[in-house]
Amino acid sequence: MLISCRNLAGLWLLINVIGSGYSQLPACAPEDLKYTFTECDDNGNRWWVQVPIKPQSCELASPEAPQHGMKCGFSCKSGHFLNLQSQQCEACPPGTYSLGSGVRFDVWNTMPEGFERYAESVTFSQYGYMTKVNNCTRSVWKTTGQYLVSNDDDCTSSLSYAVNLKQDGFVNFKYQHSDSDMMFHFYIQNGQCQTSHDKKKNTFLNITGTEWKSWKVMLSAGQNVLYWKTTGILVGEKRSINPVKIKDIEISGVSYTTKCHECRPGFFAPSNASHWCDLCPSNTMSLGGATSCTPCDVSTEYAAQGASECLNRPPCMEKDYFATHSKCSKNKTTKILYKWVEPKVCLDSLETSVKLPDSNHEKPCAPCNPGFSYTAKGCVACQKNSYSNGSSECKSCPANTAPHYGFWYSWWDSLPSNMKTSCISFDNRQCNVKKGWIPVGDQVRTVSSKSDDAYLILVLHLNGFFESYSENIVGKVTFIFSLDCLGECQFYFMKDNTIDGTTVVESWRGKQERKTYTYVNKYHKGPMSFTWAFQRSKLGTDDMASLFVVNVTNALGGSADTCQSCVGQARNEKCIPCPMGSYADITTRQCLECPTNTRLNIDRTGCVTCGKNTQSREDKEKCLNNCTYISTHNNRKYDFMNLSSTFLVETKPSFTNTGRKYNHVYQLNICMNEGVGFAKCVDNVTMTTREGSTSTVQGMICRSTATNMIDQQGKHVTVHSQPTIVADSLVEVYQVDNETSLSSPFENEDDAVIKDVVYHMRHYESDSKECTDGRHSYVYLRCDPLKNLPAGQIEMPQNCPDGTCDGCNFHFLWKSFDACPLCTENDYEAVVGSCIQGEQVTKYHWKFYPKNCKNGVSLPAQSSVPCRDFTIYIEVGSFLCVLLLLILIATTCQFWKKSKKLEYKYHRLVINSKGGNNDGELPAADSCALSDSDSDYDGQSDEVIFQKKKSRILGKKNANYESVHLQPMTSGV
Repeated sequence: MLISCRNLAGLWLLINVIGSGYSQLPACAPEDLKYTFTECDDNGNRWWVQVPIKPQSCELASPEAPQHGMKCGFSCKSGHFLNLQSQQCEACPPGTYSLGSGVRFDVWNTMPEGFERYAESVTFSQYGYMTKVNNCTRSVWKTTGQYLVSNDDDCTSSLSYAVNLKQDGFVNFKYQHSDSDMMFHFYIQNGQCQTSHDKKKNTFLNITGTEWKSWKVMLSAGQNVLYWKTTGILVGEKRSINPVKIKDIEISGVSYTTKCHECRPGFFAPSNASHWCDLCPSNTMSLGGATSCTPCDVSTEYAAQGASECLNRPPCMEKDYFATHSKCSKNKTTKILYKWVEPKVCLDSLETSVKLPDSNHEKPCAPCNPGFSYTAKGCVACQKNSYSNGSSECKSCPANTAPHYGFWYSWWDSLPSNMKTSCISFDNRQCNVKKGWIPVGDQVRTVSSKSDDAYLILVLHLNGFFESYSENIVGKVTFIFSLDCLGECQFYFMKDNTIDGTTVVESWRGKQERKTYTYVNKYHKGPMSFTWAFQRSKLGTDDMASLFVVNVTNALGGSADTCQSCVGQARNEKCIPCPMGSYADITTRQCLECPTNTRLNIDRTGCVTCGKNTQSREDKEKCLNNCTYISTHNNRKYDFMNLSSTFLVETKPSFTNTGRKYNHVYQLNICMNEGVGFAKCVDNVTMTTREGSTSTVQGMICRSTATNMIDQQGKHVTVHSQPTIVADSLVEVYQVDNETSLSSPFENEDDAVIKDVVYHMRHYESDSKECTDGRHSYVYLRCDPLKNLPAGQIEMPQNCPDGTCDGCNFHFLWKSFDACPLCTENDYEAVVGSCIQGEQVTKYHWKFYPKNCKNGVSLPAQSSVPCRDFTIYIEVGSFLCVLLLLILIATTCQFWKKSKKLEYKYHRLVINSKGGNNDGELPAADSCALSDSDSDYDGQSDEVIFQKKKSRILGKKNANYESVHLQPMTSGV
């Protein structure tokens, strides 16, 4: 609560009245009182008042009247403090120090007041999972005396400190971050819990290796909450992570200080106004508040830098000396020399001390390291374009070969000129040894260290590398080592360059039998350094790391151990290259050109034929496909140009044994990629991806591991790690149905009109015991008219949802409309219409809907031709034909009827003729009558008319009369 200047006097009087009336405590003596300032009011004013040091122990009987104090925002400079009685800044006396308006935390025996720490499980609300099974309550930041240490598991551990600055200031802290699987996030919030978006105030800090680095951020006046947050990522078989360490946190701008701080034991401040205390040098000591350091009796005592006491020198033991060798003599012999480890701490005059062994023993000199030959001056590096295996003289390389330059260290009579050794401790105090590693003939090993927090460092400096001598390899670093430890010692292999800084390549813990490790440098050609750092366990001072062999290939400044044929090394500046697209024949030493549609093989000793439907590049380095395909089955053409970009596909989430969720992310780039691929996978755990960084891999197909988490703003953060090349070379392009016997893991109808087109790729450098033929990848392009999106849909086999079942063969099904063939005339058909109003129209339509082809030929426009409408003519003709047919039938019936009548008459006549007399006379007529017309006959013939009644026999009707022409008979008269 703020005390206003206007009411302070009345409040002071009221306190006196109440205190005199009710208090029963004894009166405070002058030494029980102190002076302090009140809180600032709105005008920036405050009062200087007298209060008891312990309010519960005594009573302020007669307090002095309040006085106007210093203006708010006032502070003393470093090395000074504010004298409350005089209200003036005064210099700190010797043996003390002051930061002025700042505070420093550099002793971590207990967690200082104001620091908060907590740990939690990483949440995955993106997938509906909010907690993990494992317990993170023990994963908080811990104090170790000299520094703070974070969690070493896959929990999230947070450390915070809230400070109210009276004026603008800064925070500066030193940290060590050595594991890329640990994310180290530093950010600042204001009094309203709003996180700053400034890159310095909200950042993921980089890897430092074994070095300590500082991070300084400017702070604004007011409330500031500082957060140090670490999150481990355990994927695969890894069980622990190297923690982050913090020391020396300094904050300025907090307020004035009213006293100076005494120097800690092991430190001293010789003069007034010291802002910090200096370390006591070796073989000296000091107690707290010292103005100088007290020397030890070096004849019997010793002390490390920053010591608070002198220790008796122990008796010497075997671990306190080491063996080395003198230079080779003309007779190629050397003497074994024994030397004490420097600085010498032990006392060899004690009865129980061991003595240095005799150094006069001679033995044959060890061979020189490869690339060196023995001369009168000892082992000397071979000149340019010459080589040696170390046992023979240097020889010139023959024609059409290249020196195999590098560094080949297998004999350690002395430390090579490009290797340095040192010792680094956490608290900047000197180690008890000057050299962390010593050469001992067949190995270089660490010395015995009495400090369990010291790193014994061995550094190899390189000027750079020659141009890449094979695909994606600039150089290799191979070393053989062993760790002999009682407890959990730590061994780091690190690299440092101008692009990535210092990063940990690999680390080992605990006892390790002799093993070989190889680091492949794929990108960086500039100067680099490689560091081996060893930290012993807390259980034994005799822990030791040994390096037996260190080989670096293709390194600038190195010497050659052999000469290699310039087979396929056209781009290697060490070789006399063959023309582009040619190789050097091993037998004839001649350059032979690769034929058309062939490429240089991996070791560049010959040419291999490009696979089906691929073509070689102009330089014959790779085979490629221009995103087109012509089927040998039906001569259909395909154009996959729309699928030539890089596309992404993710697997379903998986879980580690601790419950952490992760999934694999594939990047695919199958064609129009110069035969190498443009798909990139990045390791962004440390947020330090740069061009040329080894944290990025590139190929036709690559894979990374994605882990999702939630940051302090509640936003999802996706972290990618472990980038791997799955495929970087195209083998062939074929169609499933008739060009391969490889069975597809994806179901497809046997009678499918369009079969899948397969891009077969591989990664040659992935040959291993598990994948003896390297990694193979198959991308099945399936025509699916319904997948008309830019990327279509990429699937993985149902029985292998991670894309592979064995880690060697990868399968992807890509459904897309862009995987359909080009349209041809066979994909549509014509429909001819009828003749309407003198016009006949022809239309065209696709045979399948939705159509299973794209681009190519288009549907022809509808066409029409003139025509005659014969319908009316056909109708009239049909009518006339029917009418004619009816007439014909009627006529036929009439003739038939008449013929029947004649037939009847004829038969009657015959019958009647047979029934008459023999004279041939006609029977008498029943009647006789002549019509008028009968008289007209000219008498040449007679016509007899017989009248007959109608006959009803069988229902038939006959004519009423019959006419028979008779010839007249002459009487002969």
